[in-house]
Amino acid sequence: MASASELPLSVLIRTLNEADRIGKTIASVASLNAEIVVIDAGSKDATVAIAKGLGATVHTNPWPGFGPQRRYGEDKCTRRFVLSLDADEIITTELAAEIRAALSAQDPARLFIVRKAWIHPHHATPGRWPFCHEQVLIYDRSIARTGPNPNWDKLEIDVPDRPVLLKNPLWHYSLRDWHHAVAKFNFTSKLAADTQKSRSRLGLVLRLPFEFPINFLKAYFVRRYFLSGADGFIMATIFGFGRFLRIAMMLERRDYRDPK
Repeated sequence: MASASELPLSVLIRTLNEADRIGKTIASVASLNAEIVVIDAGSKDATVAIAKGLGATVHTNPWPGFGPQRRYGEDKCTRRFVLSLDADEIITTELAAEIRAALSAQDPARLFIVRKAWIHPHHATPGRWPFCHEQVLIYDRSIARTGPNPNWDKLEIDVPDRPVLLKNPLWHYSLRDWHHAVAKFNFTSKLAADTQKSRSRLGLVLRLPFEFPINFLKAYFVRRYFLSGADGFIMATIFGFGRFLRIAMMLERRDYRDPK
C-alpha cells in the first residue's frame, strides 16, 4: 500500500543489456515516488545491478516476446496503476509533474495516453516538431492488461472508459546508432515472420515493390524526419528497409520454411 506521499503507481520497465540507459530511465521517474519494477530478460551487463542500486525491484524472465514479457511484469506490480516504460524512454520533468497531478486527484481517470517523442540516434533531444506516437501507457490494473501477442504489447481493456491524453511527451531514445537500428529491424522482422499467421503469397509478392518506397515516404514526410537533415534521411531509409525486410521474411517463411 502506497503511503500518503507516494503515488498509487508501479513503473514497469523491461530490460535486456541496458546498462548504458537504465540509470537515466529510473532517475527520470524518481520524483513520482512510485514502485519501480524491472523485468530483465537475462542481461549480461550491469543492468540488474544498476537497477537494484537505484531502488528497483528486479525480476528475471527469459524473453517470451513483447506482450508476454509485459504481461509477466504486470503480475509483479503491487500498486493500482501501471506506467509501462522501456529502458530507452525518459519521463521529462514536465510529464512527471503532470502524472503526479493526474494520479493525485480524488477520483483519477483509469486510462492515460502518453505521447512518445521520437529522438534520432546521436541526438540528445527531440528535433523541431517531432513525430509523437500515442499509446495508453498508464492504466488501472483492474481494467486493463497487456495481451499475449509476442509481436507487440497492445492493451486489452475491459471497460469503455475514454483515455485521458497527457499534454507533455516522454522522450523516446529507441536506437543507439545506425548499427543498432538495422539490428533491431532485423530482429522485429524475423519475429513477425516467425510468429504471425501465414499470409497470402500473392499479397506478399504484390507488396514487395511498394513496401520500401511507401514506408520511406511515410517516415520522411508524415513522421517529419526531413526536418532532421541527413540523420532524418538515413532513419527514413532504414525504416523503409525494415518494413520491406518484414515482408521479404514472411515470403521466405511461406516459400521455404512452412510445412507444405
